[in-house]
Amino acid sequence: MVDFAQLRDAKPESWQHAADDWLKLAKEAEQSAHDIYANGTAALNEHWTDQVGQHAAQRLKDLANSFEIAAVEIRSVVSTLDGLADAAKLAQQSLYSAIDYARRSGMVVGADGQLTMSDPRAMHNDPGAQQLHSESQRLIAEAVAEANRIDQDAFAELDRLTGTVGQTDLGKAMNEDGAAASQTEVKLMADALPKGQDPAAVAAWWNGLTPLQQDEFARAVPVQLYDLNGIPQNVKDQLKGDYGYDRVELVRWAEKNWNNSDIDIFGNNCTQFVSTGLEHAGMEQKMSFWSGTLDPNGWGHGWQTGLDSVDGHNHSHTASWASANDNRNFMVNHGGETIPLNQARPGDILYLEQAGPGGPTDPGKVHHAAIVTSVTPDGDIHYTQHTDSRLNVSLNGRLPHNENEEGDQNIVIVRPHPNY
Repeated sequence: MVDFAQLRDAKPESWQHAADDWLKLAKEAEQSAHDIYANGTAALNEHWTDQVGQHAAQRLKDLANSFEIAAVEIRSVVSTLDGLADAAKLAQQSLYSAIDYARRSGMVVGADGQLTMSDPRAMHNDPGAQQLHSESQRLIAEAVAEANRIDQDAFAELDRLTGTVGQTDLGKAMNEDGAAASQTEVKLMADALPKGQDPAAVAAWWNGLTPLQQDEFARAVPVQLYDLNGIPQNVKDQLKGDYGYDRVELVRWAEKNWNNSDIDIFGNNCTQFVSTGLEHAGMEQKMSFWSGTLDPNGWGHGWQTGLDSVDGHNHSHTASWASANDNRNFMVNHGGETIPLNQARPGDILYLEQAGPGGPTDPGKVHHAAIVTSVTPDGDIHYTQHTDSRLNVSLNGRLPHNENEEGDQNIVIVRPHPNY
């Protein structure tokens, strides 16, 4: 249980320092796995092909696998500690702003966070003073409540991770342990939002944040921020964007449908998921009246029967609707911008482009697409996808494994802005 004094005196940077130390360990484990795959098993497979060589190669693969599992589990701790540090810092700033607001309004802040008026008579004779007192006390209470939500969720996740020590299944490490920690990092940011407060209290909370902190919330939890009554309309308009589709609704749809297999049509539905989300968010289809879904310069789908066996044939959708490489090319060639990784925002589209040999496609071609649904204050891009279905997965946590499996990757972020 976090109380007023504990939140006031907390040092979130200590959790950040701990996260940085754990991250160093994760990177060392990732590098060890990479070196074994690149310089160990590859060389053995090429130059020592008999049974003894095969046995040695398998031992090296097992060792690399162990390093990969260790890296995933360690990064899970990093994600949780990063989320704890960032969210606690924001909750503490909310408390500091509430304290400053109370003092500037003529109140004395007690050691337990209780407020009294400098002039006690004001509480009996001045309705305005009474309202200020009530509002200030509510803001302090909300900051403490935020801290408790953050503390409880971070504790639960770290406690869960203690049970993963000794994990030997890389799939479970990636798809269960790492996935849960990545989702927790985003949830911790949502915990730092005011819950159940009236619009005036939300507006006061928002105005007490610095521009940087406001942007951190906008990038990490855009849907939850948009849904708060009391957030200024111009902020909500910025979250939605002016790009030919509603970026908030795209993220909302992705987070709601990340595990909904009913919308899948093809064997691989990563790009179908992106396209369906963009259409749901308001992006208009582009197809020639004469060539329809055969239009090489179009994006859209034909009339759908609802039967996957019929709708999933090659010409039921344009190539740009269902193919990641064609989708990237269409978005860029029709008004979209390629965005630096450090400028990615929710509602952008993430593509994996093959950078070297050993992957599922030729270098320079895109083979995967996903929706950016969160960017946490540590700069980690979280994306949501289909085939396989994943919610708010960490790019930093997932990429090292992907590159061991599929070779070097270029991460391409595109901000669609249809100009047709």
